[in-house]
Amino acid sequence: MRRAAIPIVLLLGWVLAVRAAADLRLDAESQVGNAVDLRLRATNGADAPVHDVVPELVYRHRTVVAERVQTIGAHAAHEWQTSLDAPPGPGTFPVTIRLRYADPEAGTRSALLVHLIRTPGSPPADVQVVVATEPVTRLAHGAVTLENGAPAPVAGRLVVALPPDLRSDPESRPAEVPAAGRATLPVVVENVAARPGDVRPMFALFEYDRDGAHHAVLGEAMLSVAARRADARPLLVGAAALAVALATLALAWRSVRARQPRV
Repeated sequence: MRRAAIPIVLLLGWVLAVRAAADLRLDAESQVGNAVDLRLRATNGADAPVHDVVPELVYRHRTVVAERVQTIGAHAAHEWQTSLDAPPGPGTFPVTIRLRYADPEAGTRSALLVHLIRTPGSPPADVQVVVATEPVTRLAHGAVTLENGAPAPVAGRLVVALPPDLRSDPESRPAEVPAAGRATLPVVVENVAARPGDVRPMFALFEYDRDGAHHAVLGEAMLSVAARRADARPLLVGAAALAVALATLALAWRSVRARQPRV
């Protein structure tokens, strides 16, 4: 009977296994001269290719759509190079990059990256951004803490960037940080279409001006998407029913083996 247990356990594991959706990893580099030379790289770490890959870049309230790529193979990468307008002055300036693609198992997916463009010699920022989150079911509560190391207060705007299958409330708000102090702002994340098991990025961007320079500071966290209790119950019931059926099959197989004459 010991031989029968092995294929039954393997069968149960095979039925319950679910292939994870392919998530593309994004990296960006930029150089500032008369224009901004931006290089974007998407790496597919999955065992299956992705298709119809289209990058969209939002920079200074303008959207640039890069060349569509038919396929990025399994464990392969693709690189785009594009030119953007030079920043209007010294400092750091954000570009939000959204990559849409088709996964053969999970349908339409997206990747997100916020990249900071720095002008040569730009002064360092006095503010730091720290993001705290919890796993997302239907809703998740988080907090963005702004820490000001300067002896003067800072006023600016906080923007939360998420993939399209998640949504934040609010997405953008004014924020003020006291001198040599901190401000903590609550954030609520709503699950619009993310699936249990997904791990999705969250970017918190704080922009402000000081002494003739523009500053953009960034905090990042990874959000784990968990199943709601009501959603998880049918899966547990189905797994239990499958286990009972396999156990019944094992007993029947043992009975047949017992009836066979031994050689």
